[in-house]
Amino acid sequence: MSRLPLFRGTRGEATPGPSDPAYIRKSLIRLLRLAREAQIMPWSESETESWEKLFPALAASLPAEEAAELIAEFKTELERLRSTD
Repeated sequence: MSRLPLFRGTRGEATPGPSDPAYIRKSLIRLLRLAREAQIMPWSESETESWEKLFPALAASLPAEEAAELIAEFKTELERLRSTD
């Protein structure tokens, strides 16, 4: 018996789960911690560009003040890491 249909939409597409602010917060804080602790850029150029776009998009599901603070800190860390190149 296949359980796969339980995780599919009506057209056989994956159904996106609801955004979980706690999970998103934890993930963003983990990324921010990685950047803070790094001496050099921990991601490739393409990964860094991707995180620059995704970080604010993910943070948008958090309260506005918290999101703005996390985004500002992430940008600061990226600037610091880029200055070491």
